[in-house]
Amino acid sequence: MAVDRIRLAEGLAAIVADVPGQEGLPERLCHACLAALPVDGVGLSLMTNEHAGGRMLLGATDAAGSKIEELQFSLGEGPCVTAFSEARPVLVPDVTTDEVRLRWPAFAEQVAAAGVGSLFAFPLQVGAIGIGVLDCHRIRTGPLEEVTEALVVATAVTAALLDHQARVLSAAEVKPELIDLSWRDHAAVHQATGMVSSQLSVPTDTALARLRAHAFCEGRPLKDVAADVVARRLRFSEEDGG
Repeated sequence: MAVDRIRLAEGLAAIVADVPGQEGLPERLCHACLAALPVDGVGLSLMTNEHAGGRMLLGATDAAGSKIEELQFSLGEGPCVTAFSEARPVLVPDVTTDEVRLRWPAFAEQVAAAGVGSLFAFPLQVGAIGIGVLDCHRIRTGPLEEVTEALVVATAVTAALLDHQARVLSAAEVKPELIDLSWRDHAAVHQATGMVSSQLSVPTDTALARLRAHAFCEGRPLKDVAADVVARRLRFSEEDGG
């Protein structure tokens, strides 16, 4: 299938213009991407090297898409993470292969259990500067033939997000970042990271790794573990390993 670049760009720009604030924008962008590509679901994440963890879920079209994004955020590994760090598309036609299990062991096991067959991650970037990743998934396994079309969609989404940022900047006294679109969803993780950093006297990236390890060992979402830390139901120490 071919993607009409101009029509797609105009459609995404209209979505940005039609949403006065940040509420609802991520989901509408995700559904616009889904309508443009032959996939079963889409997820968007914003990424930065300036925040602890460097990644936040922006939105998804369905439960599987949300699960994929949350897993990668919680585990710190997966196609999305690799696509951003290497600034290139990462195409996974079959999430159950040995290659995938070796590359992202924790993620591969859990994403397959979620009923996902294939996953394709495309970085959102302007030149060499990345702002996030577009994840596309299918229930069935098999390659994505429409890679060129997906790259067109990723470029259009990048432009739409930057357009939204420009609109917000022009209207705000306090200058927010794109990452603020998803701050509410992961604010507890950032607060908990700071608390664990203080409890253990370690850098924030080490504190986040401890949070992730605890969540993985307990089989719980990272945001739930973070909520326990913030509510002081859970305290990390060197003696008990968190």
